[in-house]
Amino acid sequence: KPMGAVTYGEDRLNAFVDGAYGMMNEHDLAIGESTCGARITALPASEGGQALMDARELTLIALERCATAGCAVRLMGDLAVEHGFYGADATAGEAGEALTVVDREEAWVFHVLADDTGASAVWVARRVPDDHVAVVANQFVITSLEPEGEGKDWLASKNIQDVAVRAGLWDGKGAFNFLKIYGLSHKALSPYATRRQWRIFDLAAPSRRFSGETDEWGSDYPFSVKVEGSLDAPKVMSILRDHYEGTEYDMTRGIASGPHGDPARWDMAGTEKVDYANPTDVISNDEAMSGKFERAISIFRCSYSFVSQSYGVDGFKENKPATLWVAQYAPHAANYVPLWVASDVVPKELATGSLHDVDHDSMYWPAALVGNWAGRLYDVAYPIVQRTIDAVAADVREKAREALSRSAKASTEEEKALILGTASNASAALAHQAWWTLFWDLAATVKDGQRVDDRHAEKLAPTKVFYPRRWLDEIGYFPIAGHATWSTFEPNGADLVAYFASFVLGGCLAALALARRASKRAAPSENGVYGAVPVNGDLGH
Repeated sequence: KPMGAVTYGEDRLNAFVDGAYGMMNEHDLAIGESTCGARITALPASEGGQALMDARELTLIALERCATAGCAVRLMGDLAVEHGFYGADATAGEAGEALTVVDREEAWVFHVLADDTGASAVWVARRVPDDHVAVVANQFVITSLEPEGEGKDWLASKNIQDVAVRAGLWDGKGAFNFLKIYGLSHKALSPYATRRQWRIFDLAAPSRRFSGETDEWGSDYPFSVKVEGSLDAPKVMSILRDHYEGTEYDMTRGIASGPHGDPARWDMAGTEKVDYANPTDVISNDEAMSGKFERAISIFRCSYSFVSQSYGVDGFKENKPATLWVAQYAPHAANYVPLWVASDVVPKELATGSLHDVDHDSMYWPAALVGNWAGRLYDVAYPIVQRTIDAVAADVREKAREALSRSAKASTEEEKALILGTASNASAALAHQAWWTLFWDLAATVKDGQRVDDRHAEKLAPTKVFYPRRWLDEIGYFPIAGHATWSTFEPNGADLVAYFASFVLGGCLAALALARRASKRAAPSENGVYGAVPVNGDLGH
């Protein structure tokens, strides 16, 4: 039974690529997603509530109907207000959504959450200035709304202030700050969001010298920053693979990364059901949540990531469609493959697979296996992984460049679709094969505390990786002066006499043994060549 309906009219619907959320349509309109905490929650109609719209539905409908970011923002806002909005779940931690919406000319950040009735929504959107970058990392980032910018720089639902007053979130008198009024404070865990904001701003605009330390709202950071230099697709992919390497928050360093720099930090949770061998190792969920780890940009539980690359109005005039670069699994252990909406093709490597079973045809699984295998000896294995990323990326980028050049000269849409689809399929097949090959190479090359540098040599000479000095220092491996285990022994006179007697006795026994062996040794053959010992020969004892 239908839970509700949305009027479509008779307009033609756009073609688009769909992942867990809508990704990009034929007009180069692309939408990214980030779940955020919010202070008002609602239940969906499917669970007894009144709300019909979640982020997935909003993105799909927007991509079906709109050609521009402005259209998408307004449509998603109107749909949420009319039909009600609910978050990823009913908890405040995932009650809100942030969507990044871009077209050939503009980029907007859109925030939405339920209203206090559970049957409508509150939303706001801010335009990202030209040549700027904005960052959403599981926390709202839109703050104040200057009256003079309404319509041009920001848009919002008409109820944005009324709901805040009714819900007791704002007194109607002080400054209106959307983030602080509707956003959820993560308090001690706030670096989960703000550290990623800082890192991307710092990489995009290093001269600003932003600090990685800020308050729970990231108040020290602007909504967006002007990019210094270029921020092209390969650089964005590199940022998505980041673990704060080279900074004081580097997740490949320190005792939390283990001896070999594993950047993964598993999700915090109680361990009552883990069945540890030692029951005293078990912790409760409250205990787990009382501490914190850094949250990297690239994270092991990422199912997929993408970079939408528009070539702007000029590219459109040159018949050059936007490229949707898609990777499955964590970005640091994956390659990005080009897709085009105009191709009518999604490679099978990206369109198949399940988390329930390893699927050899899926792009996700070899990447996940590489990521997990490389984690144990990360500092030794990751340079090998990086070489594969670089080699595949260079090949795939060239395929994409050639396909775009050829497709721009195509005489029909069918020919264009064939050229782009062929390049997508070839790129996905290449990356898929490369990552399966990499996994098996890693399995043979980096294991059991050693790295085999030449597996094809007649005699293997593995390099023992042991443990790095920083970790050995941290665990107290090296001897410490005065420590009982490593105390200096100074023998007295009686000890020296005993040692000398033992030495003499040992020498006598050794001489006797050598004499007995010499008397029983088989005589050499006449020609001086040694061979098999005869059956009846003297084998000794």
